[in-house]
Amino acid sequence: FWHGGGWTNGYRQYQTFMAPHVAALGMLMVSPSYRLAPEWPLPCAHEDSLQMLADLQRRLPQWGGAPDQVYLAGHSAGAHLVSLVNADRRIRQANGVAPLLGTVSLDAGAIDVVRQMPNIYPFLKARYREAFGDDEAGWIAASPYHQIDRSAGPWLGVCSTTRKDDPCAQARAYAEKSNSLGVKAGVEEQAMSHGALNKELGLATDYTRRVEAFMAGLDPAVARRLR
Repeated sequence: FWHGGGWTNGYRQYQTFMAPHVAALGMLMVSPSYRLAPEWPLPCAHEDSLQMLADLQRRLPQWGGAPDQVYLAGHSAGAHLVSLVNADRRIRQANGVAPLLGTVSLDAGAIDVVRQMPNIYPFLKARYREAFGDDEAGWIAASPYHQIDRSAGPWLGVCSTTRKDDPCAQARAYAEKSNSLGVKAGVEEQAMSHGALNKELGLATDYTRRVEAFMAGLDPAVARRLR
């Protein structure tokens, strides 16, 4: 589970509130750190994500896990990063990342970076520029929507309907493109705040059950744990 923080702050301990729920299911949860902008602009965080993931998959058998039974999830900037890992075949292969069961994106700020850059909340413009720069070619390289191909894994885009920058439109466009390539993808629209989508995942709610239904539908062993 990749933490959020607008690519410029945040830390892996953000996700500790979800760990008890995951552990109760008999599953492992890993929350990585990654280099942050502006000192380390993208693609540094993307490179860190891939190297960490490849290393995790190699280590999983030591911890009782399986390299081919990994889900990615992330919130906000972390949701962008896991979606890009899922979409970008060339850099997955270059880093030796094995196939993934699926990816859950919680209210990503930039599924289509090119589309998002002109529509950023004014108070976030500097943060996005620090992360993505001013070059459209760089935006395309960092955009899950532009990088996805048939090698991508199943994807669920959870999005807040209360945000004025309309992340659900980007999620729907990504899911439509993914499905057109024969890759399963869906959108879960929730009338919840950006922060609540992160903090309330794992509680005994319909929201959690809907996200876990997506996960269960991708692997029988996971489905048994989520009953």
